[in-house]
Order: sequence, then C-alpha cells, then structure tokens
Amino acid sequence: MKSVKWGAFCEVFGVTPRNRVIEFFLEMRELDFTIGDVARETGLNRATTYNTMEDLIQEGYITPTRKVSGGQLYKLNIERREVKVLVDAFNLLLKKVVNEYEKKPKKMYA
Repeated sequence: MKSVKWGAFCEVFGVTPRNRVIEFFLEMRELDFTIGDVARETGLNRATTYNTMEDLIQEGYITPTRKVSGGQLYKLNIERREVKVLVDAFNLLLKKVVNEYEKKPKKMYA
C-alpha cells in the first residue's frame, strides 16, 4: 500500500473515503481508472473504494468511460455543475499551495 499524505483538498474538506476518492479524481481529472487503481492510489481497501465509488457514480460525480481487458474505467464527470465547483475549489487550493511553496526560502546545495 502506498504511503499517503493528504492533499490540500482533504485538509480543508476532511479526510474521508469520499473526499480521498474525489481528491484523487480532481488531481487526475483527464485520466480514467479502474476501482482497483483508485483503491491503490488512495490507500483505501477495495470494499471501501467500491462502496464510495458506487455512491459517487449514482450521484453523477464519477462516470464510466470505457472497458479495457474486461475492467471498467471511470473518470470525473466534469460536465456536472457540482463537479465544476469542486474543480474550481481544487484549483484555488492548488494555487495557494504553490504560492506557499514559492515563498519558502530556497536551500542552497554545495
């Protein structure tokens, strides 16, 4: 399992399985993934990931895209109004993180 440090989205909105999955899809919004991929990358177990994904699919936040080798892939549904709001919030948080990083003094290496 991957060692996970929560991103800015989860730090602001809370570290829940739902927010971890949403944050993952926000970070990788142009790509599609299997539920196994999502479980591995978020550090959630498969059952929790499956249940969380099922809810997000039913609510229209995540949408099936294509099947590869019998496995269903999913992607963030960026056509949904609520998802667009989440993308905007994520982008604002990302800008804040970048600004904080740029303000840090740079270490000099010899």
